[in-house]
Amino acid sequence: MKHLSDYLEPEQVHAMLDAARVSGPRDYLIIKTLWETGMRASELLALTPSDIEQKHEVITITNGKGGKERRVLVKSETVKELFSYASQKGLGNDAKLFPLKRRQLYNIIKKYGALAGVTVHPHTLRHSFAINLVRHNTDIRRVQMLLGHSSLNVTSVYLQFKESDLRQIYDAVPF
Repeated sequence: MKHLSDYLEPEQVHAMLDAARVSGPRDYLIIKTLWETGMRASELLALTPSDIEQKHEVITITNGKGGKERRVLVKSETVKELFSYASQKGLGNDAKLFPLKRRQLYNIIKKYGALAGVTVHPHTLRHSFAINLVRHNTDIRRVQMLLGHSSLNVTSVYLQFKESDLRQIYDAVPF
């Protein structure tokens, strides 16, 4: 199994979010959405208000890798913030929420990573999302579904734990 070292701890992501919050809603929402959904950069850049189901707190990704469609969960607070942002910007239902080039997105993520003291790129947040799910006892099949992987083998890279994670689980088992 490939070793995965390209992820952030939740505290590091929250430091990025804190740094982005003062710059305005766009950068903050970009980081928050990537962190909370595990979306790929290309999926985020194609996101429109019509892709977000407010009632069910779900984002439908229609342009997933390999042309696949999937639904990802999103927190109700984030849904409200995304719709508020779209409204403030006067965006129509089919307008891109974040009309950026891939390089611009990379630079935004890199900027707030630097402010938080971490080296990061957009895909790092996807890895961080997956590792966070696994650490909170989400079974690997569900992680696979949320990430949109076609194979469990691809998702299994997230079945890695730090010694402190293992210690916490071990200590909780009655022997």
